[in-house]
Amino acid sequence: MFLQNIELLPVNILQIVFAFQMSFIALLIWNQERYRSLAVFFIFQAILSAMNALEGTNTNNQHYLITPAFTLVIGPILYFFIRSLVNDVTLKRQEKAMHFILSIIALPFTQYTQLIIAFGTLSQVIYLLLSFRLISRYHATSKAVSSDADSYKLTWLVKALTVFAVATVIDLVRMNLQTITSDHVKGLWYLVNEVIFFSLYCYLAFKVIRQPLLFDGMTFYESLNEHKITDDKQAEKALAKSIFTNIESLILQNEMFKKPRLTVTDIAQSTGVNVKDISWAINLGSNRNFCDYINSLRIAEVKKKLLAGNSDSASLLEIALASGFNSKSTFNAVFKKEQGKTPSQFLRENLKPTVES
Repeated sequence: MFLQNIELLPVNILQIVFAFQMSFIALLIWNQERYRSLAVFFIFQAILSAMNALEGTNTNNQHYLITPAFTLVIGPILYFFIRSLVNDVTLKRQEKAMHFILSIIALPFTQYTQLIIAFGTLSQVIYLLLSFRLISRYHATSKAVSSDADSYKLTWLVKALTVFAVATVIDLVRMNLQTITSDHVKGLWYLVNEVIFFSLYCYLAFKVIRQPLLFDGMTFYESLNEHKITDDKQAEKALAKSIFTNIESLILQNEMFKKPRLTVTDIAQSTGVNVKDISWAINLGSNRNFCDYINSLRIAEVKKKLLAGNSDSASLLEIALASGFNSKSTFNAVFKKEQGKTPSQFLRENLKPTVES
């Protein structure tokens, strides 16, 4: 009799599949400490999907509605995953717990569904902004200390978070228009929204399981951009240029830029200058961050070899790899950024024989 009273809609079936899928993926990545926060997020999503399926059937008359309060949990959990991914300073348990106080306070008031969901959406938007800011810090620091910062870029995560933000806002609109939309439109809209979130989380899981290359030194190197500024800016710039000239001479003389994963630490070990001063000197002396500066030297080396006719005996990719680049895609992107044209265009304009890039 109980099963006969259950009305299972397509969206409920999707939610059940979603719950099992998220649970399985969480088990796959649980042993990887850096991704454990994401595993917790997936477990939470599995519970939320199961609860949504339960409340979406006619069994919801027998259960207290608690899922609206869950919307206040999504933002913090997602934010903690980003913190873990970029290797930010670990928060204490009490500090983490503070982020979930609102969701606990909201539990007795879930009968005000629309209001709680509105607060939940606002919470998610705020935590998404904090996440974007954190990723920006991560990118800036990696570029300040590593010549291969582009390999560590979290472009895939930025795209996923952007889609998540848009879908979250659309879902809020859906919730607020429920009273004036037909049952058919409400059901279809809800299903489409669930499909978007399901696809998004599967994409996140796919990227993480493939284990993208990640930069580990954000918190260690972040202070590189903090240099004591004197009142005499001209004297400070002159000092920076002097240090930069010596550093550049050493880099060029020893062809250090040809090392694929060159870092500020490598330069510091060769010069005896601390990493903070090296980063500061390169920023002021070249008007570039460390990554862009080293890549500009690599591009100059590639151009020198191409114009010397070396492309006859070696492919363009071989020349790029020998000059310090670690992949064809990175080389092409940096060359286009530096020269305003692709390597193939450069060859066609400067050499008779053409080489495929």
